[in-house]
Amino acid sequence: MKLRLDHTQRLNLHALLGAQREDVGSIRAIWAIQDRIALDADEEKAVALKREIVAGQERVVWNPALSIQAREFEFTDVEVARVKAALQSWDSYGAGADRKWLEPLLRSLFSTELR
Repeated sequence: MKLRLDHTQRLNLHALLGAQREDVGSIRAIWAIQDRIALDADEEKAVALKREIVAGQERVVWNPALSIQAREFEFTDVEVARVKAALQSWDSYGAGADRKWLEPLLRSLFSTELR
């Protein structure tokens, strides 16, 4: 499956996948997805991305006024299943704030299930 992801979707999906609690084999598979969708150094600079440590946890922030072009990524059926599982198990605390990046992703991933 091909997904076109903007930088906000890539960053949030990266974080969401990183929060999954899985066995070692699944973690390595998640890392492979994260490595592929991660922003490169030039993309990070273009959105003024910064990493902060808050209460011992890394937090990523960027300038929402800046953007880069969306990129297309190819995912296998197994990878799509992992992404779907992560999204379905996510306990969002800010559904309104997340709608801009999340709704298009959900529509792409779950469109056949919604019909």
